[in-house]
Amino acid sequence: MSEVTEFFANFRRGILTSINTAMPAKILSYDEVKCTAKIQPLFKAKEEGKEPVNLPPIEGVPALKQKYRVNGGAVQTYKPVYNVGDVVLVVFSQRALDGAKKGNIVYPGTNRMFSIHDAVIVGLF
Repeated sequence: MSEVTEFFANFRRGILTSINTAMPAKILSYDEVKCTAKIQPLFKAKEEGKEPVNLPPIEGVPALKQKYRVNGGAVQTYKPVYNVGDVVLVVFSQRALDGAKKGNIVYPGTNRMFSIHDAVIVGLF
């Protein structure tokens, strides 16, 4: 492999491994009233020439609720229940969730993209 090809292969790998899309995480604590959790991501991060490191715990991660109509009855919202040690799938929003969680249309110029601070729990493994 030529030096140029190897450079671009490493460059590509570096970019792709820095984009957070989804990963498993362990529940460290869960607030059932607020429907938020403190989680420990289960994938490590690695920089070129350094040893892999654990990602830091993430606090205040919202867990998605679900709306259902059961047997033709009224629509009800159901909150998830998680226990310490549960392994969940977490997705990371393409942009910052701060305004969007309130239903606002968000300007695309945000500096925060695919951040671990915009995590959302989508379900239990």
